[in-house]
Amino acid sequence: MKNLILISLSMFIFSFSLSMLLGNPVYSQTTPSDKNEYLHTANKEKVFDETVDEFYQALRELKYPVHQEVYQRYKQRPKQQQRHLDTVLFKEMPDASVNIRKKLLFNEVEGLNYITFDGNILRPYPDIDIKYYQTVSPDRQVYFFYSFKDTEKEFRGRYAIYDVETKEMVAGGGTYMPKLNLTRNTFNEEG
Repeated sequence: MKNLILISLSMFIFSFSLSMLLGNPVYSQTTPSDKNEYLHTANKEKVFDETVDEFYQALRELKYPVHQEVYQRYKQRPKQQQRHLDTVLFKEMPDASVNIRKKLLFNEVEGLNYITFDGNILRPYPDIDIKYYQTVSPDRQVYFFYSFKDTEKEFRGRYAIYDVETKEMVAGGGTYMPKLNLTRNTFNEEG
């Protein structure tokens, strides 16, 4: 009796599997789209009168409601969860080797990476690859801010990218990289 049930169950599974394999295939049809759907669409043809320096000043003064909201959210967080405010609302480093302020298209940001050597490997900073920012059209106008200090001992940098039209931050961050001291003599000379 037990064998009969097992045989019946096996036959059912086999016949079901066979019917699935031999059944009519279902094909899905999609129409290819040449246009990507972006949250921030291309606006390279629009004219915005505000200069990058005027925007930087407005950002520092919290002129726009979006920046006031960011500041309020920042202040409401517990101290241990607060990131550095100068990165959240970009502020140039006071002792920076280089400060860059540019108004450009988002796809042009990749060309502004700075290459630094930490004693081990060459590192680009900021290493921005626009293919990872799928919500922003490459033809979107942005403000790019970049401030860094590169010395023999360390590299410190921060950057921010703001949308020209909405005034929202699209990307940003900061880094600190200590550098290996390659000039130090590690062998003792005897003599």
